[in-house]
Amino acid sequence: MKDKKTPKIRFKGFTEAWEQRKLGEVVQVIMGQSPDGSTYSNFPRGHILVQGNADIENGWVKPRLWTTQITKQAEVGDLIMSVRAPAGTVGKTEYDVVIGRGVASIKGNEFIFHKLYKMDLKGYWKKDSTGSTFESLNSESIKNAEIKLPELKEQQLIGNLFDTLNQLITLHQRQLFLLKQIKKSMENSFFP
Repeated sequence: MKDKKTPKIRFKGFTEAWEQRKLGEVVQVIMGQSPDGSTYSNFPRGHILVQGNADIENGWVKPRLWTTQITKQAEVGDLIMSVRAPAGTVGKTEYDVVIGRGVASIKGNEFIFHKLYKMDLKGYWKKDSTGSTFESLNSESIKNAEIKLPELKEQQLIGNLFDTLNQLITLHQRQLFLLKQIKKSMENSFFP
């Protein structure tokens, strides 16, 4: 970023400096609260429960556990960030879910999602994590995280660009997987 106020490249028509803000000033952060263990199920019954990294795969909530008790919730489209063991993994949810204490729900857009993803890759959350057994983040460390962001229209363009790139990557990964399966089948046929 030039003078740390604007990025190296911009969409046409955008020249304003990016504004430094605390994350909690621009998004709502809801810390999870775990339901009673007696309400858990490995089978679809009740509500999808998101507890941590094990429930996020390739940037999306992957249903694994269910609960009949509603504590804290995240809605379709919310961002889900792990706050424990290890902290910082971020995903999105296509479902209304119950959030356990290992995650937080963030009401953010695609720009915020990709910004949080980049912060995790760069190890940002490691410096703020606390605890001797495993790392964890509290509400204040998330809300006080400083980020630079452009006006909403530019956020939308940047978010959409990275979302489109992720979709292309996923498409090509599936094609690559299929080609590997075809190759394996042909090898088994040609070389019994």
